[in-house]
Amino acid sequence: MLFSSSLKGIDHLLIGVQQLEEARHHYLRLGFRLTPRGRHIGWGTANYCIMFPDDYLELIGIVDKSQDTNGLDVFLESGQGGLGLAFRSENISQTAACLQEMNVPIDGPKDLKRILELEHGDVMPAFELLRYDNQVSPQVSSFVCDHKTPDVVWQSQWLEHANSACGIKRVVYVTPSPSDVITKYSDFFGADAVVVTDGCIDVYVSERKQVLRFIAPEDISRFYPGYEQSNPITESYMIAIHLWAENLKVTQAYFDQYRVSYQREGNTRISVQKNDACGVVLAFDGL
Repeated sequence: MLFSSSLKGIDHLLIGVQQLEEARHHYLRLGFRLTPRGRHIGWGTANYCIMFPDDYLELIGIVDKSQDTNGLDVFLESGQGGLGLAFRSENISQTAACLQEMNVPIDGPKDLKRILELEHGDVMPAFELLRYDNQVSPQVSSFVCDHKTPDVVWQSQWLEHANSACGIKRVVYVTPSPSDVITKYSDFFGADAVVVTDGCIDVYVSERKQVLRFIAPEDISRFYPGYEQSNPITESYMIAIHLWAENLKVTQAYFDQYRVSYQREGNTRISVQKNDACGVVLAFDGL
């Protein structure tokens, strides 16, 4: 029984930011519609989410340093950027049982709620989270999320974005030796899900075929020309998020109108550098 058999794909990607309200303005400028602010109950963190029909991005920052931040404070010491990802399960108990069968230490499932600050009053989206040993997703900080109140989170007015973004296609990590991840990802996601391609390792995630990609540091300039390298605190880190765009002409027109700097790669991709996207390259790929 594979870990991925009970997963529906990537639920959301987390971007850790040093100033939450400043990050919100960055992403508004990029043409995203953001949810109202959410506050995690029992933690010192809050977020804004960018919702797509099947998944979303989460901008997460610290709003109360006196409370537990679940490690976000340590992460932000080296700068902001891609913090990790959540896989989606619609039966988190089954996911937990699968991992236990594979002799993986787990923590949870545990309940989590956050306060979502709507105009007509606060609501409380509810989730269950499952954490596990890092052997499951080597080089990637991940956990499993099961939404108990999806209708509260996926509201129609939050799904349309002026830049035409409509979902998560790929998340890319830099790691010293990409080939080292092949065995474990094959064990937990299936051998057919792991593909060795030109200079990278791709892991196809469950039924929606989203991709985790691993590249070596020496290949950064080939995949992301003009990327400004810094000295990350960890050997492996999230370098880029690729989003599906319904219409790249709409994306480009929006960026031109609001003077957002971007790079265009033929007729298939438009990329925004990490300084404009809170520490990650944000690529818009045409459908």
